[in-house]
Amino acid sequence: MPVYVPNCKHDIFVSYAHVDNEPLIGADQGWVTTLVNSLKILLSKKLGSADAFSFWMDHKLQGNSTVTADIVKQLEGAATLLLILSPAYIESQKCMLELNIFLAQFKEVNNRVFVVEHDVVDEKPSGLNDLLGYKFWLLDDFGNPRILAFPKPNPEEYQYYQKLDDLSRQLAAQLKNLKQEYENASPTITPINNTVNSKQTIFLAEVTQDLEEQRQEVKRYLEQQGLEILPNKQYSFANIQQDLDQDLAKSCLFVQLLSGQNTHAYPQFQYERAKTADLPMLQWRSPTLDLSKIVDDPNYYQLLESSSVIAIGFVEFQAMIIKKLQPTKEKSKFIGTISDSLVFINAALEDIELANKIKDFLDQQGVGYCMPLEDLTGVKASEIRQYLEQNLLSCDAVLLLYDNTSVYWVNEQLLYCRRMQGRRDQPLKLIAVYDVPSSEKPNLSVKLPNMQIFNCPSNDIETCVSQFLQNLQQK
Repeated sequence: MPVYVPNCKHDIFVSYAHVDNEPLIGADQGWVTTLVNSLKILLSKKLGSADAFSFWMDHKLQGNSTVTADIVKQLEGAATLLLILSPAYIESQKCMLELNIFLAQFKEVNNRVFVVEHDVVDEKPSGLNDLLGYKFWLLDDFGNPRILAFPKPNPEEYQYYQKLDDLSRQLAAQLKNLKQEYENASPTITPINNTVNSKQTIFLAEVTQDLEEQRQEVKRYLEQQGLEILPNKQYSFANIQQDLDQDLAKSCLFVQLLSGQNTHAYPQFQYERAKTADLPMLQWRSPTLDLSKIVDDPNYYQLLESSSVIAIGFVEFQAMIIKKLQPTKEKSKFIGTISDSLVFINAALEDIELANKIKDFLDQQGVGYCMPLEDLTGVKASEIRQYLEQNLLSCDAVLLLYDNTSVYWVNEQLLYCRRMQGRRDQPLKLIAVYDVPSSEKPNLSVKLPNMQIFNCPSNDIETCVSQFLQNLQQK
């Protein structure tokens, strides 16, 4: 039988408990057999044909059988192990022996063992704790676990087929990697310089349960673009920060989906660690999310309101991730859709120094700007108001600075923006507040539609204004 990974007896060895494959009344096949047959079809599409790879599964398995010499032989020649995890698997001495035999062959098995979680288990077997399983069960509305496709698949149960597709993609990718490793190690192949890894790595943050399906969708989309996604293992609680920081250090971008349901502190924790690692980030929340319902959790509310969180359509956000990874020139990187845009930097005299720094950065990017009046000597109040109104009527976006000035002045300027909207031919594309964090400053009491707040240290102008321009580019 042909194999995909050279020098192996089989590409995939299926290890399972006999009782998990017993068909119930009304089902033609057992749950494991059904999954394996579907997996073969999906792998055939991804590897070229049904003859391109080899599965090994003991269909004659009996509940009281033992590990025979033939099973050991097949295990020792297998490239990967597909493990159907369940309470019955944990209790089976034969299954645990199969697992130990396979694990003993390799120093690193995280990329060779694929755990299909058929049912809930209290604790994973030793050696599998760091592996992310493919969870083929979910909790119902009462918090009780329910096995997907049990007793047989239902075409409307899309979660089952999505997880099957995820499993097949990861298996196919790993078989390709193992094949490439063998060919690179072959003396007949010219050695490849592995010092440079051109494959970009994205850290896709873990999410609350209500966004798990969206996270899997983003993961599939990015993997189809040839990107590597972390985390690819389950962190142990004792080393969670260390493991998280190690994965963040390998990544070039932090991507996070945020929900209105902050059921635990982990989303915030991942964000804080990514900030500490100084990692570029893109965060998404639904544009329909009602932030007024988050007021009981001020820290999470502040996260949802931060400048790196973008409230746009889900498909647009996925495209934005790819765009973020594309190389950009050092200068004029925002030329294009905003090359003719005019930004009004609205600042009080107390913040004019910060305004001048922002003006210089916009100038470097080739973006037009207008500034507030600095020298007011001999200027009438009516002339100041007229100049302000002309800027608000002519500009495409407003960047309002809130550093040393009072909260009353900023609130007043926001309300002035709103009054001027009715006199414009087109509404402002973006109203943004550049808020320099300080524990002594009161929060703004005005929030306009289409308004964003950027929490930015005064010495981090490039990051914050780049994000402002990037958001303006999406309008």
